[in-house]
This record gives sequence, structure tokens and C-alpha cells, in this order.
Amino acid sequence: MKTGGRSAVPPGPDAALIRDCLREAGLDDAAAAADGAAAHAGEMMRWNRAIRLTAIVDPVEVAVKHIVDSLELLRFAPFPGRLLDFGSGAGYPGIPLAICLPGTWITLLEASAKKCAFLSRVRGMLGLSNVKVVQERISSRERPPLSAFDHIVTRATYSTAETVRLLSPYLAEGGRLLLMKGPKDIPEEEFQGAVTRRERFLLPRGMGEREIVEISHPLPHTFHHEPGRGRRDR
Repeated sequence: MKTGGRSAVPPGPDAALIRDCLREAGLDDAAAAADGAAAHAGEMMRWNRAIRLTAIVDPVEVAVKHIVDSLELLRFAPFPGRLLDFGSGAGYPGIPLAICLPGTWITLLEASAKKCAFLSRVRGMLGLSNVKVVQERISSRERPPLSAFDHIVTRATYSTAETVRLLSPYLAEGGRLLLMKGPKDIPEEEFQGAVTRRERFLLPRGMGEREIVEISHPLPHTFHHEPGRGRRDR
């Protein structure tokens, strides 16, 4: 379907749909975030015409696979201090968390300049004063001098072992990694002695099973390597 020579923007999920999906997931306390989450998703759909932010465009799938999936992290609350969303992309899970956690300082780390422009737009649009957008890349060859974080969350598609090795230098003492994966992505034996908590859950509307794994600092000797460059500041 064309409108004025351009493809029509697919509608994002409205706040009522998001609230329904959150309640179906047992996340009733997060329902207050629905209006902001709907505005974020709608803006994502508009920008998605120009830059590749998501392959998920069905409103129900956006509500479940982006928003509900992000807010499943609230099961691991509280989140005092500083939180890093590594590979933030379209802002999931960082922006929904920022809406629900106004007292947490959240850094959205993204390598793409265009995606950072989108994240900055949403930050301003929603008035998220607790959010900072940083354009940097963390890799085996690139280690930007970021501050230390109390919590690092990611839905990135690196292997679990590589994710832990890349991100553990940026954890504050006593901090934790929260890895959001499919239930078969993290073998039980891979991190024996490192995992402090793991939870599996079913997404609403029959949209699959997910798992969140918590790995706390200090890590077992297996994962120790060069010290991180993190520094404690805001």
C-alpha cells in the first residue's frame, strides 16, 4: 500500500495492547510504562523506514518481543546505581527500563551513529533525564574508556562466552551481567560457578520461551583477564 508515493508507516502497538501484554506476563507493576513504551515503539516504526531498527513490525509482536521481553528484567530488581544497555539498537531493553526506573542512571551503548540519533530523539521526546546515549563499540580490539557499571544488560547476539569476556571489565565490584537469551543459548555446564541466578519464562501470546541469566562480579578465575578501564562516576 502506498500513500503519497511512500510506504505507509506500520502502526506500533498502542498503550492498551501493551498493558494487556504486560499483565498477561505477570508484570502488572510495569503497566504504568505503557504510554511511554507506545510512543517509543511508534517512533521506531517511523524511523524504521529510513534506517534498519527492527525486522519486527506487527504491533502484537512489537509489544511482546520488544517491550514485554525487555521488562522481564524487572524480575531482577532492584537496579540501584548505573546500568549499561550494551548494543542498544532500537532502545531495547534500555528505554523501557528507563521509563520504569527513573532513579537508575542508564547508558545506551550503540555503535551506529544513525541508531544513536534515533535513541537521542526518543530520549528527548520522552524526557528521560536518566538516560545517556553513547556511540562506542566494544570488541576484542576496541575497549572504550567507559565508567564502571553496577548492572550490564544485553540482548546482543554474541556468544555467551564472548559477551562475558567483552563486558566483564566494565562491571563495578559486586556488579552483575544480565544476559537475555533463548533457553538453549546458555548450556548449563558453560558457566558452572559463575551463574548466580537464572530464570526461564514464556512470552505472552505463545511467542516463545526466553531466559535471563545473572552472572555476578567477581567472576571465577576462568573469566579473569586484563583489568577494565572503568572508573566510578556518573
